[in-house]
Parts: sequence; structure tokens; C-alpha cells
Amino acid sequence: MGTVQATVTPGAGRAEVAWVLGTPWQGRGYVAEAARALVGRLRERGVRGVVAHVHPGHHASAAVARAAGLTPTDEQQDGETRWRLDLP
Repeated sequence: MGTVQATVTPGAGRAEVAWVLGTPWQGRGYVAEAARALVGRLRERGVRGVVAHVHPGHHASAAVARAAGLTPTDEQQDGETRWRLDLP
């Protein structure tokens, strides 16, 4: 179907997350559910900050980021918007 992934920076308490889903499974909420679970697991592991990079025109990925609790920032990297979530 697809993947969600996190690249955790040791000692920094931060992770960068990403997701990919095959076309036949899009629009069913699978990635949003997986991204929420991933962020929850990262929180359990002591990660304090999560970031993702989403192309401004990719509304489905923005919806996934929002569902996982991330919010867009004013920062851009390689044409993508940096989304962030600070965890307690």
C-alpha cells in the first residue's frame, strides 16, 4: 500500500516524517491514520519535535500533516513548506 517513516536525529529529540501511498488506496484515510500512529509512537519514545515538508500544491499531503497534528510554518525548503509539531 505505502509507507510512513521517521528519521530521528539522535540527541536532538526531533524527527522528520514522510509518507507515500499507492494511488489505489488514496482517499481512504489510511495515511492519516498511519501518520497519527507514527507521531504517537514518536511521542512515546521521547521525541519532542516533528517536522514534515509538503509541497504547497499537494493538498492531500497537507491534510495528512494536519491530521497528524502538524501545522504549516512560514519556512520553505526546496519549494516545500515546513510543517511542525512540538510535543510536550
